[in-house]
Amino acid sequence: MSKIIVIEEDGAMRVLISEWLASEGHEVRSLMRHGGPFDAAADATVDLVVLDLPHPRSRGGDTARAVHAVHDAYPHSSIIGISTQVPRSLGSDSDVARALGVSRLLAKPCTREELLDAVVATLAE
Repeated sequence: MSKIIVIEEDGAMRVLISEWLASEGHEVRSLMRHGGPFDAAADATVDLVVLDLPHPRSRGGDTARAVHAVHDAYPHSSIIGISTQVPRSLGSDSDVARALGVSRLLAKPCTREELLDAVVATLAE
């Protein structure tokens, strides 16, 4: 299946998302730190990054820096952003997602189905 990196600050959420993805046959690696720099294990063959987005109003530009750091470390990878600040009514492939530079944007916490649907749709692009 696909190589996926999960970058999530919350340990329980990081483990849960990783388990959901691994149960679908994906090769999953998880990291706690977003915003870079990433370690030498950054791999150009990563297909997708699931990124916990910092609060958009935190420390001026942390969200944009986090997305740019992932794009720099994994230039051929798509990104699914997850955030507690995203309303569910927004839709995962909204203009906001594109403005942030991510393929999909999910409200956190998300369901297993929401995450897996977003992964399938993103990998199919």
